[in-house]
Amino acid sequence: MKFRITLILFITRVLLSSTIIYAQQPDTATARYEAAKLEIPQLKRLRTIRIYLPKSYTTSHKKYPVIYMQDGQSAFSKGAKDGDNWYADSLVNLMPADKQCIIVAIHSGNNSNRMNEYNPYLINNEGAIYAHYVAKIVKPYIDSNYRTKKDPKYSVVVGSSMGGLITLYIAARYSNIFGVAGVFSPAFWYSAGAFDAIVKQPISLKSKFFFACGDAEGNEIAYVNRMDTILLHKKFVIKNVPAPLVIKGGKHDEKQWRIAFEAFYRWFTDNT
Repeated sequence: MKFRITLILFITRVLLSSTIIYAQQPDTATARYEAAKLEIPQLKRLRTIRIYLPKSYTTSHKKYPVIYMQDGQSAFSKGAKDGDNWYADSLVNLMPADKQCIIVAIHSGNNSNRMNEYNPYLINNEGAIYAHYVAKIVKPYIDSNYRTKKDPKYSVVVGSSMGGLITLYIAARYSNIFGVAGVFSPAFWYSAGAFDAIVKQPISLKSKFFFACGDAEGNEIAYVNRMDTILLHKKFVIKNVPAPLVIKGGKHDEKQWRIAFEAFYRWFTDNT
């Protein structure tokens, strides 16, 4: 009996000791950054794709929603040359594990290529080609190489300015693939044809659109409200197309879009 009591005490001490040691182990899981170069075949142009895998990705086997960001060179704090970025990776890192997403940052080309690829309403058709590239090349690559939730409601496109213009087009044209769009300060002033195009474009009523802009961007509020009204006339419910977020003092810059992205991200993860 004494031996049994001694043995139980010994085992108990070992278990307690192990528990204490385990509890003191540092959390060594870290976020991962990976990269790829994927060609836009019709244009024979390579685009850099950077992928942010949140900290929880390495410690779980679950699948994740994916956010595809235009102007991806401004997406992450890691590797940024200055403060003109969205800190998307830092934001995700602060979120609880059940609200973390994979971020795919698609770099834009040089200025002239960017203006063409992000405008789907030009005669050269480069915008439509770029949208097809995101839907049919980038997304399949990500879905094949990472643990993703492939359904449209978990597949998100985001962009600002010209990137916002092409984001709206991608989400409307490929609503069977991308079910959520964060559209910030879209450059409707550069392509007024967007309004008529969205009126005519069939879009899944399950899609969600989040608009944001600053009140120091000229006529941007009027443009955004006009597009919001068009979508509501297409019978979208307000839950899926909430009233546009207007950021007080917000200018046409990354500082404003950083705020808009955080608001969008919280809205998306709270309503998924």
